[in-house]
Amino acid sequence: MSFKQLIALAILGLGMGAALIGQQATPAAAQEVSYPWCTEGSALHCYYMNRQQCEETADYHGFCVTNPDYRPQNDNARRRVSPQ
Repeated sequence: MSFKQLIALAILGLGMGAALIGQQATPAAAQEVSYPWCTEGSALHCYYMNRQQCEETADYHGFCVTNPDYRPQNDNARRRVSPQ
């Protein structure tokens, strides 16, 4: 194998390695979290898991509404089907 072929093979290997690293899945901790409740005043702030938490935070400075963009997290991995 010639020197040029070795260099070409090395560059090809590095390129393939970089492509594989670039396609790794995003860790779960880095994925966007969506909350079901928002305070609405001058802006919509959606950081609340339940209405009570939202109401305690709003405290006469706005009101609570459901998040129109809420996407529940996929909990299928944690749920178990009971045998029948």
